[in-house]
Amino acid sequence: MLKHAEEFNLAKVEEKVLQNWTKNQVFNKLQARKAKKIFKFYEGPPYANGHPGIHHILSRVFKDIILRYKSMSGYSVPRRAGWDTHGLPIEIQVEKELGIKSKKEIEKLGVSLFNKKAREIIWKYLDEWERFTDRIGYWLDLKNAYVTYTNDYIESLWWIFKEIHKRGYLKESRKIVPYCPRCETPLSSHEMGQPGVYQLAKDPSVYIKFKLRAKSSKTKNTYLLVWTTTPWTLPSNFAVAVDPQLTYTKYEIGDEYFWSYNPLPHSHEEAEVVEKISGKKMIGWEYEPLYKTLSKQAGKTTKDKAYKVVGADFVQTGEGTGLVHISPAFGEDDFALLGQVEFPVTIDNHGKVVEGLPGAGKFIKEADKDISADLVKRKLMYLETVIEHEYPFCWRCSTPLIYFAKVGWFFEVSRLRKKLMEENNKINWTPDYIKSGRMGEWLKEAKDWSISRDRYWGTPLPIWKCDDCEAHKVIGSFKELTDEAYHKNNFYIMRHGQAESNMKDVIAAGPEKGSHISKLTEKGKAEALAAAKLLKKKNINVIFSSPYKRTMDTAGIVAKEIKGSVIADKRLREADSGTFNWGKVKEHKKFFRDPIEEFTKAPPGGENLIQVKERVFDFVKDVNARYRGKNILIVGHGDPLWMLEAAVNNLSNEEALKLSYIGVGEARQISFKNLPYNEEGEVDIHRPYVDEVYLKCDECGGSMKRISDVADVWFDSGAMPLASVHYPFENRKFIDSGEGYPADYISEGIDQTRGWFYTLLTVAVLLGKPAAYKNVISLGLIRDKHGLKMSKSKGNVVNPWEMIDKYGVDAVRWYFYTVNPPAEPKNFDETELTKVTRQFFFTLYNSYVFYASADAGKAKAHIMDKWILARLNQTIETVTNNLNKYEIGGSAKAIAELVEDLSRWYIRRSRKRDGVKPVLGHVLTEISKLTAPFTPFFGDALYQSLGNSSSVHLAAWPKLNKKAIDKALIETMAEVRRLSTLALARRAELGIKVRQPLQSLKVKTANKKLKTYKDLLEVLKDEVNVKQIIFDDKLETEVEFDINITPALKEEGTLREFTRLVQDLRKKGGLMPKDKVSLFVDAEGANQSILQKNSKKFAKEVGAKTIAFRRSEKFNAEWIGQVNNSPVWLALKKI
Repeated sequence: MLKHAEEFNLAKVEEKVLQNWTKNQVFNKLQARKAKKIFKFYEGPPYANGHPGIHHILSRVFKDIILRYKSMSGYSVPRRAGWDTHGLPIEIQVEKELGIKSKKEIEKLGVSLFNKKAREIIWKYLDEWERFTDRIGYWLDLKNAYVTYTNDYIESLWWIFKEIHKRGYLKESRKIVPYCPRCETPLSSHEMGQPGVYQLAKDPSVYIKFKLRAKSSKTKNTYLLVWTTTPWTLPSNFAVAVDPQLTYTKYEIGDEYFWSYNPLPHSHEEAEVVEKISGKKMIGWEYEPLYKTLSKQAGKTTKDKAYKVVGADFVQTGEGTGLVHISPAFGEDDFALLGQVEFPVTIDNHGKVVEGLPGAGKFIKEADKDISADLVKRKLMYLETVIEHEYPFCWRCSTPLIYFAKVGWFFEVSRLRKKLMEENNKINWTPDYIKSGRMGEWLKEAKDWSISRDRYWGTPLPIWKCDDCEAHKVIGSFKELTDEAYHKNNFYIMRHGQAESNMKDVIAAGPEKGSHISKLTEKGKAEALAAAKLLKKKNINVIFSSPYKRTMDTAGIVAKEIKGSVIADKRLREADSGTFNWGKVKEHKKFFRDPIEEFTKAPPGGENLIQVKERVFDFVKDVNARYRGKNILIVGHGDPLWMLEAAVNNLSNEEALKLSYIGVGEARQISFKNLPYNEEGEVDIHRPYVDEVYLKCDECGGSMKRISDVADVWFDSGAMPLASVHYPFENRKFIDSGEGYPADYISEGIDQTRGWFYTLLTVAVLLGKPAAYKNVISLGLIRDKHGLKMSKSKGNVVNPWEMIDKYGVDAVRWYFYTVNPPAEPKNFDETELTKVTRQFFFTLYNSYVFYASADAGKAKAHIMDKWILARLNQTIETVTNNLNKYEIGGSAKAIAELVEDLSRWYIRRSRKRDGVKPVLGHVLTEISKLTAPFTPFFGDALYQSLGNSSSVHLAAWPKLNKKAIDKALIETMAEVRRLSTLALARRAELGIKVRQPLQSLKVKTANKKLKTYKDLLEVLKDEVNVKQIIFDDKLETEVEFDINITPALKEEGTLREFTRLVQDLRKKGGLMPKDKVSLFVDAEGANQSILQKNSKKFAKEVGAKTIAFRRSEKFNAEWIGQVNNSPVWLALKKI
């Protein structure tokens, strides 16, 4: 794949490799291999409703590298993809596309239509995501991906929910929660840790005067001075809090008095200290309410506590006055202090101020101005300024959040903090400081999980409440819906007896009139009577029938036998075949390509089978809801009854074709399960269908209705280890044995310590299971090159496809692995991709080019070979150890250093040697394996270009040869290179070219072994171009040259100069090293004499078959210049 390339283009190389993978089914072959060891991996599910971004490359390649490494190390590595599909990210996009902005508009449109649109939108960019996944080399099983909206997935979520309930951690309560007034739903505490939640915002900073009642003050016009940044909460004020341990001061300004802990802010007059008192003595003081919002129906306990000073331990004095405005409706501390009272709530669910108050009908942030203006007008505003501080915004719609007292369902995670910490301590975090830092600190203060969301597209909470006694029931499986059903009816279906149309093999459908009426034959009547006698034993209570003559007569025979009556329903009519009505059945069949087409293709003027199924299923759902505990008979026609049976069994079209078709006069029982069905007769656990399922109350026998809430979408992904395999309904052994749980490895962005990492751990602990993952790499967020957050509005978003097409994804991968430690923020700079390509990929590619052009020759033992093999195995050991510890950056650095050593030292020092190809080929092959997990495209291209027929990803990880790691040789070679660098720098200072040999180099070194390595001394001599190395510990510097250049040394230097010139000419002429040439030389004096004297040696050195000391007009390349200050003309021609 690298052979015969005119130029090296990594992106084009990757396209070739990708084609090779597809053609040879490399991934499928890898996954089909059986291994005793299994490496378990969980894919954190992304959404496919938006374009993949550059940050998705980051997270996916950090997953891929470990999976590829483990596969090459002999593990079986299942790599199942997954898709997140529920929640506000989808709902908000649906709202935008439909042009609606509120829940009221959603309900006007219809939850069914809204959720259908959601189901479509989630796959909007699926094709791009799959192409993206393939193109970046992230191997995933996309065909068998788990999807969070499927019935099986949700059933497992329900089971988990019920298990948590059984363990006593599910509770309904009223708490202060972060609430989005635009989405009209609460958020969980961990969602508050998502990127972008807290933003700098400007808000009012107001100091308000709460006037003390006369009995609480010795002086008139005495006020409690209270500071707040949320004026909109002031109408809901219930109390003022002080710290009992603090000493408060009473200040006098003019004829007014103010209580404050801190000095009065911005006092325009000299404030005189009048009195000091402890906060403890202030408790119980009464003040006049700013607004009379307390309900007149409030109980005595509430009224006794209202508008008084209370003690609290959360009072802060760094800002404000040390007196805190208490509003239990809008503050977590406030609610904890006085949440049991009947406190006033002064805004609605949209975040708008209620009627009767300043700013009524306005959003809270807009109403701030109205409330402040009102307080100014009433002379209760002491000071009004503006503050810039961090304020929380909805992480999905960017609306300012409100901390709001709401009734909801919670997982009581706070009771499990200790266990969460214990499990977290067992996890290997990379970087390790996340364990006790960002994650550990969060777990120490873990709050109860607000699990309920008052929304539409999500996992319905499996909680039913009784309409009568308000008892509740948590459901853990779909079977329980039928077992606990409120409407329990038994259904029987019966096809009419033989009719005249059956005898004539015609379709008797459409309106019945004149000759177009099909009646029962005598045989049909007998069939109906025989069935009726059998049905009599079933205690039929109700009979429904198609309104057609043949069905009504059949139903009448049954009714007469059981002494019942018949109800006709047009939804049970025969399937309408349009233009084929009253024609031959076989003609109708010819209209369809095959039986499956009848489900979706309707004849002209008729209906298809899906439409038939919809109407008959609508009928049976309607009937089931109207009756309870009844045996119900449905008399109808072949196709409608066939579709009804398929619907109640939730069969696909293909499965329906396998059903036993009901015969004329036949009756059979069907099982109608108490499940939510959509309009197409499919089981659909989502709203609104699940809301139509009623259960029987165990307490009073009444009807129970599901609460309308859906689950926090983070619950979906947090439960994926179990829900993705439909546990425990399937794969129980797979999970319980440890084969599928916990994961050996996961990786996502550092923000997931408040997201998926957290919910995975929390769900596990709530279930009493160990942590869901053993090893995790936490990744830093990607910013632009200036360290700013990427956003469309700033125009600094990086298009990943552009980077891939321009540089190749392997360059992006290598950049992410090497730019900095994984968890550090990555300031993405495109110019770094150019450096990566030049410094790593071009270096390795050029090493391959040298290998490809080198002659095989006879291999001879050489110190450079021994050294590069030692370095190779040293690197194999380092990379293997690092990857086993999930240290990716260190591994990449070790590989980069090996590539640098190979190119800049081994190959450079071995260019003139014969027999270098076998060792170089082996080293390059092993490097291709080492790089394969990091840069899967280039690694494979290199591996196959070296003569290997299969993919490197099917090869084994490099086998370590510890005996080859000669540490003394490696250390001594490092000293040789260090001394070489010093010596070459000294040559440059002296102005003596390296091509000019010198007699000797004196060195001073602490490495005592260098003297014993004669081969290494030869390497050093050749590198610095001296005849002799002299060790001298008395040198003042570490290196010193003998700079006396003898005639013999000058001659040798001249030959070297000409050799370089010819080699440059060969490159200029586009010649390969093996190409032979004729050389033409026109020189003068000493230059000509030296070349003539050493012509044979010179010819061999430069690959010239002949040397002519004359000019020629025919040549491939020429050079004109001076050597030793004498004019020279050189030219060569390929032979």
